[in-house]
Amino acid sequence: LAKRGGAHYSDAACETIASIYGNKLSHIVVTTKNNGSVPDLPADCAVEVSAYIGSTGARAIAFGPLQPAQRGWLQCMKNMELCVEEAAVTGDYGLLMQAFILNPQTVSGQKMVNVLNELLIAHEKYLPQFADKIAELKAAGVTIKDDVARELTEKGL
Repeated sequence: LAKRGGAHYSDAACETIASIYGNKLSHIVVTTKNNGSVPDLPADCAVEVSAYIGSTGARAIAFGPLQPAQRGWLQCMKNMELCVEEAAVTGDYGLLMQAFILNPQTVSGQKMVNVLNELLIAHEKYLPQFADKIAELKAAGVTIKDDVARELTEKGL
């Protein structure tokens, strides 16, 4: 875990297990069902929030509505995540493109499309739901331009 930047996740996991088992109501940041803890997001979506953890699970600590700018960014990112999730299940390239367009860290246009297409090809073995689109991209001559990504893909990693 230390090599991947997650050295303390095991500590958090053990604390969470102990808190559930002992009904300690420890204050831990977890991903849980929103249930109104973030009022600007749907109640049934997943959120990463502070919660009290006990024998009945996570009780998220609620806070008030966000200011308009923060609410907009949060809702945009949540909708981007929802598009990615649905695309991952359905193999819908259009939804995946929507996710890229929604992400404010993505530059739109042809560069974005190139990155999306290269990512699909680079991760082909993990994305069978996109097999038809990947075959179409390869037939059109799309290749992985990034040297490191190409080398890792060629090695089967």
